[in-house]
Amino acid sequence: MKALVFRGPGSMPLEDRPDPHAGPGEAVVEVRASGICGSDVHGFSGSTGRRRVGVVMGHEAAGDVVELGPGVTSARTGDRVVLRSILACGTCDRCLHGQPNLCLERRGMGMHFDGAYAERIVVPESLLVPLPDNLGYEEGALVEPLAVAMHAVRITPVDAADVVVIVGAGPIGLLTLLAVRRRGARSIIVTDRDPHRLDVAQRLGADQAIDVGEQDPVAAIEAATHGRGADAVFEAVGIAATVAQSIAVARPGASVTWIGNSAATVELPMQQLVTKGLTVRGAYGFIDEFEKAAEALATGRIDARPLIERVARLDEGEDLFRRLAAGSLSAVKVVLTPGLA
Repeated sequence: MKALVFRGPGSMPLEDRPDPHAGPGEAVVEVRASGICGSDVHGFSGSTGRRRVGVVMGHEAAGDVVELGPGVTSARTGDRVVLRSILACGTCDRCLHGQPNLCLERRGMGMHFDGAYAERIVVPESLLVPLPDNLGYEEGALVEPLAVAMHAVRITPVDAADVVVIVGAGPIGLLTLLAVRRRGARSIIVTDRDPHRLDVAQRLGADQAIDVGEQDPVAAIEAATHGRGADAVFEAVGIAATVAQSIAVARPGASVTWIGNSAATVELPMQQLVTKGLTVRGAYGFIDEFEKAAEALATGRIDARPLIERVARLDEGEDLFRRLAAGSLSAVKVVLTPGLA
């Protein structure tokens, strides 16, 4: 089979790999759509150091079950599926406390074992989730990132009278916008420095889109809220400047949720955080939001299709990664389709 293999920063050629086969409790899935995640772009560039040389990345995937190993009972060959991205042990302290996303022994698809930038992938049965009949494979590739956004929104206090700020208009930021809209808020403000992505944010329902390259986001949000600040803030970038922005735009007593996970460390405005009495939390992965995300897309309660702005063959992948890493391609979501001729 063909797969994109990470060979070091800036290098991910299409290579031949042995066809995978299912062992006990495993299934082989023919990948029909695999979304490019920003974390993989950062891994490709080497900026995070969280992708090992030789791995096949990709953790936003949908496809068809083509082979089952002994003991698999929940799937059949031919089933259309989407793939969970986090493999939890099920026995550690966090798993037993209902937080498998924080499993102490968790393994990530495309990080600890080969992922979905390939024609086929072998996964444990527990990662298989049925793809609703009325969802295409490309939409299926949006289930995983939408689940991440929905989890972040679920653990953050937000009510219908609140002003919500989302820092970052990448895929996770825009999916968070859709999840907040579904939950309900008085006003949603999105900040970014990419005019195209800010335009998409407004088309998806943002009440205000602030270009941080053109105006001071702190001053703009202060003006928009009559000096009050945001009731809830979601940071969806993960670098020092946006983390600082997320604290600066929050009102006293607000909730700030960090989803972005790029920089290993950031400097914090500690005095501001403490004297404003902020509640800051990290949001990682998902729990039961994966199935809820699939349902939300299938029922039309959330329409994330406008995020998909480029569909490409697997052999175009390395060039697309290079362009995304360089910032010369601002497409919100790029989906690779290994089976596309």
